[in-house]
Amino acid sequence: MKNVAMIRFARSLLAGFAGVFLCATALADEIPADHVVANPVTASDLYREMRVQAGQNAALNRHQVLVGDFTCDNVNDQIVGWMDRDNPDGPFFDVLMVTRHGGNLHSELKQIPFEQSEQYALCIDDKTAPPVMSWQINETDFMRDVIGDGELCNIAIRIDDFMCDAPQFFWSNTPAGNGEHWMFFRN
Repeated sequence: MKNVAMIRFARSLLAGFAGVFLCATALADEIPADHVVANPVTASDLYREMRVQAGQNAALNRHQVLVGDFTCDNVNDQIVGWMDRDNPDGPFFDVLMVTRHGGNLHSELKQIPFEQSEQYALCIDDKTAPPVMSWQINETDFMRDVIGDGELCNIAIRIDDFMCDAPQFFWSNTPAGNGEHWMFFRN
């Protein structure tokens, strides 16, 4: 008799949870995408994306991590940078940007070369210290007048080797033709 009561209790509990789940799912379908509140990017998210984007040994490299809201959605994102000396095309400074902007995990890898003709190349790989990653908050007038796009997030990720102008990357809600959201600018 006691087991029958426990089974009935468990069924009613599960039925209650199912009802709550169905209501929550129906409400979630009615929330516009620009109102979705995302969870912050976790260290697990970051290292999983490092493995996916750069290979299983990427996290073994000495790396720098920035944590903050780099997409202007009030949710913390994570940016990681490390020296890549395994590339046959020469050394690169790899930067992985990971966000949950809009609720979905999204990452983009930028490989920044040294001493090459690309506009975003760094000047020198001195082998004693990697370039320094930092972030800078810009005024909206600066974004419109200097960067040329007032719609970009005003927080820049800067990569500085202290020899050249620092490449900067800004988040754009509208992806470029290649699907990337992180836009390059050099100052």
